[in-house]
Amino acid sequence: MKVTDLKTILITAPWTGDPFWVQGTEFVRTAALIRVETDEGLDGLGETVMGYFCPEVVPPLVDYYRSLLVDLRLDPLQPERVYDELYQRSLWWGRVGLAVSVLSGVEMALWDLAGKAASKPVHALLGGAAHARLPLYASGGTGTWPVEKTVEQAQLYIGLGFRALKLGTGFTDRPGGLWTGNVPPPYGTWHAGTTGDRIEDERAKFAGLRATLGQGVELAIDGHAVQVREPWSRRTALDLARAIEEFDLLFYEEPLRYDDPAGYAELRRLTRVPIAGGECLTGEAEFAQWLQMGALDYVQPDATHVGGVGPCRRVAAMAEEHHAGLIVHTGGAVGPGFMANLHVAFASPNARYVEYALAPNNIREELLIDPPRLVDGMLEAPTAPGLGVTLLPETIAAYPFRPGNIEYA
Repeated sequence: MKVTDLKTILITAPWTGDPFWVQGTEFVRTAALIRVETDEGLDGLGETVMGYFCPEVVPPLVDYYRSLLVDLRLDPLQPERVYDELYQRSLWWGRVGLAVSVLSGVEMALWDLAGKAASKPVHALLGGAAHARLPLYASGGTGTWPVEKTVEQAQLYIGLGFRALKLGTGFTDRPGGLWTGNVPPPYGTWHAGTTGDRIEDERAKFAGLRATLGQGVELAIDGHAVQVREPWSRRTALDLARAIEEFDLLFYEEPLRYDDPAGYAELRRLTRVPIAGGECLTGEAEFAQWLQMGALDYVQPDATHVGGVGPCRRVAAMAEEHHAGLIVHTGGAVGPGFMANLHVAFASPNARYVEYALAPNNIREELLIDPPRLVDGMLEAPTAPGLGVTLLPETIAAYPFRPGNIEYA
């Protein structure tokens, strides 16, 4: 089998219908899908999270990798070998970051192709399913609401079958206090604040959640420190962690910026709340550094960014060696990206949960062969060949690409 083409398909489509995310506004995102085509008529579909952040830069890089795939006649049924070759040939300028993120979508498409060719789901190609079922947690967005509305949000997720949920730290357009507007603040304008009142706000939210939901529901918090304009200091992050320890949280995600792994390690030593992170890390070497420093209780790689399916699985194995759990990040993914992370989770013994953003009126529903169906908060291992995704011509036509960045402008 030979690769005949590698194409970028940019679409701008509805991303979530969660009423606590959108509040009556259209919530759309651009996705960068990558399709590999072969001389035998089979194809594979991948995705890079760069479609979400800077879609216009994806096609030139895909074209670069296309020329290598075709000219070198690399075997498309050997995705790990292809990844190693393409990574090596971009090593000087693309060890981490954008190049690895786009290469993730290329590699992912090859795994989809290999699974289809073998008539097996991708997790079977990774060594087989380590779990019959895995729990999903509801990803609750920015967490901008006061206590009463936060409880309503949690009750929505529980009513849909989730037994775990994650909320943000309530970013606002002003330091301290909760958001008081009728709609959430736009992404990219969040401010974490640094006041004692702010920590009490967060403690009150989790106290209200525990009082309403009891101990039978797992709760987690997301600091979103990677992108807020005023991230918390180590001191404030620790004060918050200690303020919510009594509520037995599943994890505290991204409490600090990613340029401070030592701060993560310090926070982990000084609090009982498990520390999670990694969605923004690319390549195995970055995760190796963090794990060697003892910075994480849970790694959160994303196959759309870390290098693809193979690197994501290897990060999970590395985490297991360091006694860390796996909770894959899927927050920016549509169809192929979500499924790639799901297959990695099912193939990884240390997988604990899978992130899930609600998908009513979501492009994801049109791309998945078997959309997720929760039973008792759990999801069964995928059975469709490859990743279990499809992309019809009418889907591409229905969601034309809108140039420019939508959320982070």
